[in-house]
Amino acid sequence: MLRLDAPEAPGELVTAADRRPGAPARAGQGVAVWAARASVLLALLPILVATVRAVASGWLPVGDNAYFAIRARDVFTEHHPLLGTWTSASISAGTNFNNPGPLLFDLLAGPAKLVGGGAGVAIGAALVNTAAVIVIAIVALRRGGPVLCALAMVVAAALSWTMGSELLFDPWQPHSLLLTSLLLVALVWSVASGDVVLAPLTAGLASLVVQTHLSYAVIVASLGAWALVGLSASLRRLRRTDPGAWPRLRRRSVRSLGVAAVVLVACWAQPIVEQVAGEGAGNITRLAESAGGSAETVGIELGTRIVAGVVTSPPGLVRPSFERALQPSDTGAEVRPGVRLPALPSTAVAAASLALLAALLVGLVVLTKRLGDRAAMTAAVTAAVALVGGLATAASLPIGFSGIAPHQFRWLWPLTAFTALALLVPVVRSAATTTRRTTVVTVVAAGFVLVLSAVNLPAHNVGAGPSDDAWAIPVVRELGERMEALEGEGPLLIDMRGIRFAEPYSGPVMAELQRREIPFVVDDEGMVRQLGPSRRAGPDAQRLFIREGEAARTMAPGQRRAVFVEGLDDAEQAELDQLSDAVVAHLEELGAVPLNARGRAALERGDLTVAASRPEVLTSEPSALLATRELGFMVERDLLDLSAVEEERFDRYAALQRASDYETVALFLAPLDADPVVG
Repeated sequence: MLRLDAPEAPGELVTAADRRPGAPARAGQGVAVWAARASVLLALLPILVATVRAVASGWLPVGDNAYFAIRARDVFTEHHPLLGTWTSASISAGTNFNNPGPLLFDLLAGPAKLVGGGAGVAIGAALVNTAAVIVIAIVALRRGGPVLCALAMVVAAALSWTMGSELLFDPWQPHSLLLTSLLLVALVWSVASGDVVLAPLTAGLASLVVQTHLSYAVIVASLGAWALVGLSASLRRLRRTDPGAWPRLRRRSVRSLGVAAVVLVACWAQPIVEQVAGEGAGNITRLAESAGGSAETVGIELGTRIVAGVVTSPPGLVRPSFERALQPSDTGAEVRPGVRLPALPSTAVAAASLALLAALLVGLVVLTKRLGDRAAMTAAVTAAVALVGGLATAASLPIGFSGIAPHQFRWLWPLTAFTALALLVPVVRSAATTTRRTTVVTVVAAGFVLVLSAVNLPAHNVGAGPSDDAWAIPVVRELGERMEALEGEGPLLIDMRGIRFAEPYSGPVMAELQRREIPFVVDDEGMVRQLGPSRRAGPDAQRLFIREGEAARTMAPGQRRAVFVEGLDDAEQAELDQLSDAVVAHLEELGAVPLNARGRAALERGDLTVAASRPEVLTSEPSALLATRELGFMVERDLLDLSAVEEERFDRYAALQRASDYETVALFLAPLDADPVVG
């Protein structure tokens, strides 16, 4: 059982100078200890419930999540990964490169291999999040006993609720790193306070975060520098205030820092091997060259507005913020040509709010230093350093081909969470000046954790990243069941031509081929970087095409449809045919497509590409809007002025047409010299 009645900082030397004046003794805090223990269990409960629910319902990794299943199962095989995932930043940089290292694959490998299927990576991601929450509790305990442990669980539970239950087992790195990066900031806080025994764990976790997603590189570098500076200052202070204990502390420090150095070398061994022995220019070289590229970046002005839009502006650390902030919006403000985002604070308001936050943190540093509250002081400095690193990161991130990528800014939420913790630490510690008050504050904090965890128990999908394609899981399951027809057909060249961007099927198809031990290869350079050079196509493969919608129903010469899943049954197809005729008849009767104000604005912006290029389709040729699927686009985005009855009919049409287009999937086999036929 987690001990919450331990000294303020077990494993480090604590002198009288470390203890805040008036700090209560730990004896007699039985209720506070049990409340803190309960807060830890409550914070873990949503992770457990969400994961069990996902496994029981047959959750499968779709879209990019499938690559984590593939690469986790590749560990210690002929396809062993030495790098992280291929990154879409390659497109802006003009050269293919990967996230720096495979540590997340290594962590997921055990569950992925033992459990198999999709459940393995879900369980692995949940275990990573579970460990993060537990270690956050331990770190907070070391800094201030049960009361700070419970307070840290409030922050962790709030971040978990912000994410939504369905991301608590999501292996996609922008999501699986959220609680982990909150832990990393907490570890830096503890190490900077002099807790040198946590240095090896901090080094390992920093390596994991940077290797898994490049967007954390500047933040982690800033935090690492502060951890060393803070640790050095803490050790000098302890040497001065307690010279008799210095020899023992020095030995412990040398040993811990030596272990941390070994951990760093071990963590970075695989990327270094790839750099030295990999194909062509190593990934480290590619990263260095891309850093000086000419891609357009967010810039300091927009970066300041983005950071302030999450950290200092409401709704901040709440679920609606996570769902909507930075999501491309048809009605949002145009922050760059062609880039629209939800409302952000103006540059002046953003700068002022961040300056106010900086002043508050600096004030806390000064005040808590005078009071001798080192836990609160180092927490404030750590938050400030993390936010400075965040500002630098936001300004330097590239604007990709699709504009601002929300997943590149997910680090904003754990930074916001720790900033909230840093602001609350001195308040809570000043309130917990007696055993009775400590008990009351700890119980109240545990109550907050109870509420946050309770509201996070129902299934809630924020619809970000691969989780937005959860609708495809039944299709992927049926597709996988029918892929028995491909056994004995390998090696199969997965031909990526003709596949729409961010479709959910190609990754799961490859994962199922791997599970069935059917060899597959790729010839697209980005996919080679994603799946490893050992899967580069040779001359002895046959092509496998993945097609959706009408293209899945079209049999091209020289191709053989090996697997087919129809998105609609016969009754639904008949209903779609009837609705299509009725919708066209209604539009012809009206004489024009009834755009509402949002629709007219979308037409003026050029969002309705068919209607903008061929205005006649809005009046005399409405059937063209069905053929090009632009009518469905209008319906899904509420761009039409319809009566309640017609709205229901149009909605049903759009839903059936979408299922026909996106839930109908086929796998075609063809000779190696075959050309793709999109249909």
